[in-house]
Amino acid sequence: MNGKIFFLLLFLLLIGAGGWYISQQGKGGQQSKAVKVAAKYGNLDVVVTSTGELKAKSSTKIRGPQGLRGIGQVKILELVPEGTIVKKGEFVARLDESELDKRKDEYQDRVIDARAQVKEVERDTAITLSKLRDRIKELEFSIENKRKEVGINIYEPQEVQDRVQSELEKLQRDYDTEIKNYALEVGKADAKVNKVLSEKNKQYKKVKDTRKMSKQFTVTAPSDGMIVYERDRWQGGKITTGSTISSWNSVVASLPDLSVMVSETYVNEIDISGVKIGQKVEMKVDALPDKTYEGEVIYIGNIGQQRPGFDAKVFDIKIEIMGQDTLLRPSMTTSNAILTESFEDVTYIPLEALHSNEDVNFVFMDKNGSTIRQEVIAGEYNNAQVIIKTGLGKDDEIYLSIPENPDDLELIKLEENEKEKFTQKMNE
Repeated sequence: MNGKIFFLLLFLLLIGAGGWYISQQGKGGQQSKAVKVAAKYGNLDVVVTSTGELKAKSSTKIRGPQGLRGIGQVKILELVPEGTIVKKGEFVARLDESELDKRKDEYQDRVIDARAQVKEVERDTAITLSKLRDRIKELEFSIENKRKEVGINIYEPQEVQDRVQSELEKLQRDYDTEIKNYALEVGKADAKVNKVLSEKNKQYKKVKDTRKMSKQFTVTAPSDGMIVYERDRWQGGKITTGSTISSWNSVVASLPDLSVMVSETYVNEIDISGVKIGQKVEMKVDALPDKTYEGEVIYIGNIGQQRPGFDAKVFDIKIEIMGQDTLLRPSMTTSNAILTESFEDVTYIPLEALHSNEDVNFVFMDKNGSTIRQEVIAGEYNNAQVIIKTGLGKDDEIYLSIPENPDDLELIKLEENEKEKFTQKMNE
């Protein structure tokens, strides 16, 4: 819980407690002994606390078959338990091949259809070209006879010779045309055959690819390591037996590099302004309560998000653990204390001793034999202490509890010039 929310809730709680106490006095109850503490002077650390989850800084993704685009979603039928230590090439998961088998049968049927089309095109082409060749032979025979006729008619009248010569030239033109037509038909025939052959080869390749892909539906480890389940980016839960993978998200599990671990956590939008890259972090791991780890902020998200369990928007943070510990495992819960600021030689008091009335902060204390409300200017704070810029001296004693009839107590305000001086410093 961030400092401001903590302070607000605590303030309301104390007000309620004070009301109860006063009501008890009205009923004839006797006031218990007031608790006082002295203002302290020294160094104060401001920290932001959060709860996180351990993950490896880097990991090797274990992916399902490549080329699932034509298959769609594939269900995971079997997956080794999370935390299993595997060697390279060992079994990790088995995927449902039913959709793949459907595609394989579909491609095989297309191959059969394509083969039939190839035979049909080849037959039709053969018939067409055979007719063209017969026509060319007929023209060759007619041209040869017409040439003989020209030779015989050299003594015939010129009119006869011209007619026979004209008929020979026409036959020659027809022959040339048929030769060109034959060449065009041969080209068309080759194109048709190549087209259906290409389609047959395309479908046959798909059959081969699905057969090859079938082997990949038994997923093995790409390297040595410990199996860690991935989180589904859309559903939020972990990918496990019964989950589905697809071409746009084919990750089945991962093999984390446990030599460098990070804690992924979230910081409230009110506190995020104080968090910076490189800040030191004191980290505890719930599973290892006797150990404390040193960390460092290495990543701060740019966009706030609404997440379950948080009243306000939060920003994702990554904290790298300095050093190694073989006891650390992914998914362990961490408690993080991010040191956002450190102040030297300051006066500070417990948060519950600071009170507020509209725009005035004050504390309860005794002065000249009477209990008063002393105005103070508060500064930075952590989850337990708040810095007092002015209004209190070193070792001044203040009340932790709310005195009787607090609103009737005299409010001693600060001098305006003193307030302006500290307010200006805080705004710089």
